[in-house]
Order: sequence, then C-alpha cells, then structure tokens
Amino acid sequence: MPFPKVKDFHKPGKPLVPNCYGIFYVLVSVCYWFILVFLGIMETEAIALTSSVLFGSTMGLFDDITDLRWRYKAILPVFAALPYTVLQPSDRTAISLLLIGVVRLGELFFIVLVPLVVTVTTNVYNQLGGLNGLESLTGLIVLIGLTMASETEGGVLLSIVPILCLLVLGYISYRGKAFIGNIGSFSIGLTLAVYAALMNVKSVLLISLIPFIFNSLLILYSNYIIHDKADTEMDENGLLYSKRIRSLRTLILHYKRLNEHQTVIVICIIIAFFTILGVSIQKLMI
Repeated sequence: MPFPKVKDFHKPGKPLVPNCYGIFYVLVSVCYWFILVFLGIMETEAIALTSSVLFGSTMGLFDDITDLRWRYKAILPVFAALPYTVLQPSDRTAISLLLIGVVRLGELFFIVLVPLVVTVTTNVYNQLGGLNGLESLTGLIVLIGLTMASETEGGVLLSIVPILCLLVLGYISYRGKAFIGNIGSFSIGLTLAVYAALMNVKSVLLISLIPFIFNSLLILYSNYIIHDKADTEMDENGLLYSKRIRSLRTLILHYKRLNEHQTVIVICIIIAFFTILGVSIQKLMI
C-alpha cells in the first residue's frame, strides 16, 4: 500500500519513512466503536468517540497533506468538539477539583469546558511528537491510565481496541518502520480528550498532560517570545543533543546525549510518572 514518505531527521542519512500510518488507528477504532453501537453497547458514548475521531482524522490528514501553520491548525480541534457538544453523551456536568471540591457547570460544561479540553489536549499532544514511536507510546500510556481510573466495564470496552492499536503502532513506529503522522496524533489526542470527558476522569487527563503542557509552553515561548525554535542535532556517533532548551526533548538532550530510542524511553517514563500520579490522586478523591 503506497504511503507518502518523509525524512527521518534523527537517523544517520535521514532515510525516507512511510507516513500517515495513523489511518490504521482510525479505521480499526472507528469500526470497533460502530460494532459496539450495532450490538447496543454504550451506543451514545461510542458514537461520540467515533464522530470526534473521524473529525480529527480529517483535520490531521489535511495537515499532513498541506502542512498547515500552527496558527491555523491550533484552532481546528474546536470543531472536533462539536459532536460531543451536540450529542451530550453524558449527564455529568460537574468537575472535581483538588482542594476546591465539586464545581457544577451546567450547560457551560458542553459549551466551554469540552471544547477547551479537546483543543488543549489535541494541540499539546501533537506538539510532543517527532521521535520514533513517541506519539503512539505516550498516547498508549495515558489511555491505559484513563482506563484504570474509569474503573468501569464500559470504560474498558471503549478503550481496549484503541489500546491494542496503539500497542501495535507503537512497536512499528518505535522501530522506525513508519510514522503515524498528524492524522494519528490528532486522532489519538481527540480520543484521550473525549474518553476523559465520557468517563469523568478529566482530572487524571489534566495531570497526565503536565509534561505535554510544559513542552508546549517552552515551544510557544521559543517561537513567539524569543523567536528561536527548538533544535535537536546529531553527533558523529548518532547521539542526539541540543545546545539550547526550547522544548521538553531539548531540555533532556541539553544535559545528556542519548540515541533516539533512549530519548523516547525517558519521555515515556516522565509521562508514565504523571499518569500514575493522576490515577493515584483520582483514587484518593473517590
């Protein structure tokens, strides 16, 4: 099957690698959720996930083809929140905040909070990519954490196939055989956001996203305040390093030279730490 190829900038010789393998995540997950609808299992939740992910995959594919500027694609996930806002698949309109308690938002939950969660999650998730397997493996870690925090059979049913997809794609992309592209990162980010809203584990998602948000803040600071973008260089031994701190990746590589796989593992460990922290806090609040 022909796929567009892009350069792998973090490999010697910068080989061309097939891109847009995230389409497999979309197709398999959406088909699975449609099967749940057909069987009468969590129909509304499955439809909300399906419609949002299809929306996101379309935006991601468009971005892969046209290479949109961030100023334009940063706002696109707002439209992917429309299915959730219209369907209102859950009657939960309150959020639990540590030290504050339960805050009831009413209709503002669907009009303001859900679009905000979807937009922030999708953008910060997309910005942390760029290394083999990173997008798939970090999404896998966070989705497993959200599933554990949901503590419901329905939560497991909704996420089990997407988790398996991310496991396979993570293995393929970690080995440098293919990239999932923006079609994958947009769809996975939307899955996390919508699933967290459906299963009422938004606080777990927020804590899990702390490294992603930190990375995005560094990138925004470097791009729009000091106008000096993040950089990752490679030495003669194939090790990655960075002369300046402009993102989470360059922060790590500024202090320690690592190969690409080691860098991915370090970032995944950081994501896993905050995900476990989020799940633990969620359980303490119940």
